Amino acid sequence: MCFKASSSYLQDPTQSITELATQSSADKIEGLSKFYYGFETEDPGNAFWVFEWNSQAAHEAYHRIDTNDFKDTLATSQQLFASKPTQTIVNFSNPSRIFSAPVTEFVTFTLKSDVSMNALQPLVTQLQAELQETLNFYGSDWAPVVGKPNVVYGVLGWESVQAHWDAVSSGPLKGIIDEVKKIADLWLVHVALNTNQTWLEGTLNS
Repeated sequence: MCFKASSSYLQDPTQSITELATQSSADKIEGLSKFYYGFETEDPGNAFWVFEWNSQAAHEAYHRIDTNDFKDTLATSQQLFASKPTQTIVNFSNPSRIFSAPVTEFVTFTLKSDVSMNALQPLVTQLQAELQETLNFYGSDWAPVVGKPNVVYGVLGWESVQAHWDAVSSGPLKGIIDEVKKIADLWLVHVALNTNQTWLEGTLNS
């Protein structure tokens, strides 16, 4: 989830999340395994929250909760947003190591009109294979966005933002990405993610 952060959240995100965690009890949410938060490197006013759910069904069940406790949590969270949050759901296979890297790259490939996913998928496979030999790389995970079959979402772990740019500025990786750009629009940002144990132990521990 991405949103423009309010001034209070920008000043002290950890405290803001801790206060939000105290709004409800641990037994109100099931199926959430990890929570990460951070700010976009390219625009530090953009905040990211990453929720790792045990399943998509668990996420959907949480959003069907209709209690005063849940409503209080929602009301508190609205104070942290300076814009309407953008939520993206992706069924990654095992992204924990990536989110724990010093820097996480978030990237989407959105197919251009009249282009089939069959044209993009081999390039994503090539990209994954070539990345395995890259220095200062923590792994990647790729999957279609739920509800948007024309969009592939990737998360990639790096030692630093510069390590990413060094890796793709020339050589085979650049060649693959150039081919991707011919059939898809590319968007990417970098975020240094943190975890918050108070949040997990309070509101979100399953």
